[in-house]
Amino acid sequence: MAGELTSQELRFMREHQEYIERVDRGLVELMKAHVSHPLWEPMMYSLKGGKRLRPLVVLLVNEALGPGEEDPVPATAAVELLHTVSLIHDDVIDREDDRRGRMAYYKRYGLDSALLSADFVLGIILDITSRYKERAIGGELARAAIEMSAGEELERKLIKSAQGVTWEEYVKVLKQKTASLFRAAAALGALLSSKPSLSDRFSEFGLELGMAYQLRDDLSDMDRPNELIGALEVPGGRAAERVMTEADRYTAASLETLRDVPPSPALSKLEKLVAEYF
Repeated sequence: MAGELTSQELRFMREHQEYIERVDRGLVELMKAHVSHPLWEPMMYSLKGGKRLRPLVVLLVNEALGPGEEDPVPATAAVELLHTVSLIHDDVIDREDDRRGRMAYYKRYGLDSALLSADFVLGIILDITSRYKERAIGGELARAAIEMSAGEELERKLIKSAQGVTWEEYVKVLKQKTASLFRAAAALGALLSSKPSLSDRFSEFGLELGMAYQLRDDLSDMDRPNELIGALEVPGGRAAERVMTEADRYTAASLETLRDVPPSPALSKLEKLVAEYF
């Protein structure tokens, strides 16, 4: 990822500054409790930058449904920490030198530290979830972590095989590796709202959102043979067209999920987020 933000990313940061700052304050406050830990500084390094897109989904879904009794900010921190440690390991697997315009974690702090970061983050997430009365919070994050690791391993094996990747294999990787955390983010927002019974519905919304996001993101990697999409085989050789069509379908499906939600400023922000960035 390049160090310079695109015009779209800059606009995104401006439009959602209030929420991003809220998430960042929560992360800083949470990490204060671990300042003496030897992995504190490396983790703070990795948390710098990023759009906080997944935590934003937590907050906007929560507000759109009406906030519940429990604060969603710690949950946003758990989501961002899980996302961050997945990037740390992703860079190790892909042998990437840079992340968000800076040296990759394992390049700066070493491979051993990169591996141990997962244990550190796991402990923090367990602590966060243990403080919620809503017991399903931990289950949603656990499910996401399990699916993300499955997707990463499947992708690794498919790329290593040096064979063509079918559409079904490609979609499975995306659903597990990327969409699973968006699914969890939306579900957490609903679970901590005044309408927790809608968590299953918003779980599907998050999955659709994550698929649209990754499909569009992959379009820029189509000519890179070391990327999964570079090995994608679509009948007729029209992979880019298939990817774009499916991305549009998932975006439309996620917007359809929001149709029956009572109008509110937060819902408008959520609809705008989906329409413009997914």
